[in-house]
Amino acid sequence: MNIRHVVEASNVDDKGYVLDSSEVKHGVVRAGKIWSLSGFIDPRTHLNLDFVDHRVTGCIIASRFIKHAPVEIKQDGFVFAHVKEESCKHLGFVDIDARRIEWMKRCQVK
Repeated sequence: MNIRHVVEASNVDDKGYVLDSSEVKHGVVRAGKIWSLSGFIDPRTHLNLDFVDHRVTGCIIASRFIKHAPVEIKQDGFVFAHVKEESCKHLGFVDIDARRIEWMKRCQVK
């Protein structure tokens, strides 16, 4: 399963750039449609010039943020919208280990 960055078509300009880069979600695409979606990306990790490990650059374009919504496909694969460099800012160091530990604590069954 590949988790992708997904953007709604209404958030893409006529040149193929994402208009509002904070309005990008993680999603799984199967058979040309949205299979599942999570919440919006975290700008601290996805739009941070100081954290390059998971910066969002290209997003699959979906008609809408709903399950089974079609995504744009051309003959050689998905159609991607691109996030402009100026959408990214210097947001400082991100302690991934601390974030992961906190996330795991929140996910524990009580």
